[in-house]
Amino acid sequence: MNQILFAQNENDTTKSSITQKALEKGMDLISRSNRDSILVEKAEEKFLPYEGKIIRNINVENFGFEFSIYGAKSPIIQKVGKIGNKLHTNTREKTIRQHLFIKPNHLLNPYKLGDNERYLRDQSFILESRIIVTPIEGTDSVDLTVVTRDVFSFGGSIGGTIPTSPLLKVYNANLDGRGQGFEFNLLYDLDRKPKTGIALAYTKSSFLGSFADFTAYFTQLNSGISAGEEKEHAIGISLDRPLVSPYSKFAGGAGWSQNWSKNVDSRPDSLFLDYKYNIMNLWTGYNFGSNKTLQDRRREFLAIRVFDGYFINQPSQEDVIDESRYNDSKGILAEFTVYEQDFFKTQYVYGFGRTEDIPSGYNISTTWGYTTTMGYSRPYGDININYKKASRNGSFYELNLNGASYLRKGIEDAVLQAGGTYYTQAFSLGKYKIRNSASLIYTHLYNRLTNEWLTIRGNLIPGLRVEEVDATKRTAFGFESSLFTPWSLLGFRIAPFTSYYWAKLKCFTCENKNQNFQGISLGMRIRNENLIFGTIELKSTFIPTDDEGDSKFVFSLRKNLRFRKSDVFVTEPNLIVYN
Repeated sequence: MNQILFAQNENDTTKSSITQKALEKGMDLISRSNRDSILVEKAEEKFLPYEGKIIRNINVENFGFEFSIYGAKSPIIQKVGKIGNKLHTNTREKTIRQHLFIKPNHLLNPYKLGDNERYLRDQSFILESRIIVTPIEGTDSVDLTVVTRDVFSFGGSIGGTIPTSPLLKVYNANLDGRGQGFEFNLLYDLDRKPKTGIALAYTKSSFLGSFADFTAYFTQLNSGISAGEEKEHAIGISLDRPLVSPYSKFAGGAGWSQNWSKNVDSRPDSLFLDYKYNIMNLWTGYNFGSNKTLQDRRREFLAIRVFDGYFINQPSQEDVIDESRYNDSKGILAEFTVYEQDFFKTQYVYGFGRTEDIPSGYNISTTWGYTTTMGYSRPYGDININYKKASRNGSFYELNLNGASYLRKGIEDAVLQAGGTYYTQAFSLGKYKIRNSASLIYTHLYNRLTNEWLTIRGNLIPGLRVEEVDATKRTAFGFESSLFTPWSLLGFRIAPFTSYYWAKLKCFTCENKNQNFQGISLGMRIRNENLIFGTIELKSTFIPTDDEGDSKFVFSLRKNLRFRKSDVFVTEPNLIVYN
């Protein structure tokens, strides 16, 4: 009996020693304090030497937000951290395991481990993740240690217009360490009737370990899915399971919402658009080739989607009844995709040293279906070609080409869109980092019937809205240069940037057929990697000539900026959106 106990204790000690060494290695990989070089690494690179080994144990180790990726903290930050620790609950081991699709007693797949690291980093409550492989001497087995680092899950903001209509927002993305989020918004507006409005939302990441994200919300603040321009109330629910890895078989989702306009601004009945509509969406997809050999990442994905947006009440005003947004829209779509995708790990895109996952590969898809909009029932078809490339030097780019059309009396509402974005590598200048980016996109409408005309909005030139033009062609260009500094104030790091924007609309029915607009911006991005909210952007843009021929300065504030959430290429079938 004593010999058995001794053997068990010896095994426990050995296991503890292995986990401790893996933990220390994970801490070193997560930390930025011991290195200044910019990470450029394939997601599977560190796991390739262990391909085909048997996974014996999977251990989970989690750091709270008090562990800094930048090394030692100042005394005041340490005091703030101690206070925060009393409010924050570290992510539970069970919650981390609900986000693992690697299993014990399976052969180690380097690409799948890289996919799982990325999937963990995509969670809003996790800042960093690393999987450490420890070979077991004298065997063909390995132990895995999953090391994650939390962010402080509580967040809040005060926005709106102060003092006349302040908006208070409070949220927690990891309530009780269980990967569940809760958000509460409160608006107080002196010109509103009633003066207060609220919004509530609940989310659960990887619901019951299914990798499906659950969301339920109620809003009086027009913050849900919104089709019209009036202040809307809404209630909704959804369950979505992305294709988290090329080795997953299924993806799908379901969602429903009801939206209705509310005359909180006390507008006259002749001007207020009184309407109510429901939106229903169902989709499912199967990933062919999920069991292919490890090195073969090419896959085929087939998905089917049914959607129905129908108006219970339509607005009565004749000047808007012919707009597609105030009419029923429904359809069924099927999409077939051929894709191959890998990922590179890098930093200093929108984050300030955290790991950001850059996709590299191709996606060719075609969508076919049948839709009904404004009483027009028509077949629909599109083709989309997307190519992403990340280089060893840290630069990366994306190219897109897509075309779509409806068929009824020939080709109707056709759109052709082509463009690309290029990011340079992040250059080091001492302790500073510089990354530049440029984008160009061209859009052309053909035989317009129900589609909206092309516009210029804030996504093309900040602070500019050009919508009263019957434009069928649009070209847009943007350039940006960002400087990531070592400056830090109470844990917030600062990155100044400058941007240039140019956009051109072509309207054949206008007196001035070619309309050009420009914008020049100066601003800064601020981020505290300990906190749940993403990068905050403060920006001032000078517009030499707006849609009325005037020059102006526009100030803007954006929050939660991040590089695209890095799911694999395939998603639910969609109609091509160009505005």
